Amino acid sequence: MAFSLFKSKPSVLVPMVFLLLFGSLCQSSHGFPRYDPEDSSNRRLFGSRGKQLPNCRELVSQNQCSQSSKCRWCRSEDLDDMCFDKAEAWRLPQQVFSCG
Repeated sequence: MAFSLFKSKPSVLVPMVFLLLFGSLCQSSHGFPRYDPEDSSNRRLFGSRGKQLPNCRELVSQNQCSQSSKCRWCRSEDLDDMCFDKAEAWRLPQQVFSCG
């Protein structure tokens, strides 16, 4: 006769289910940080050697944006003018943004 969980006594199933739920809840507390895609504080580009790359979105004026070779100032008649990194500025719709 094969073993089956469903034919077992309910007194055996309850502790097993409790242990499974408890184990899955405790799994995230092993001391490893959870991955947060919004948090880039611990990321480093290969070869950057500690240089802090500018976050173009944080540059609020055209003067600040144009000082960085990695950023482009983009104008829009419909939206606010903003600073974007080169790759992102290249992908913006030309009908909405004009980047220099």
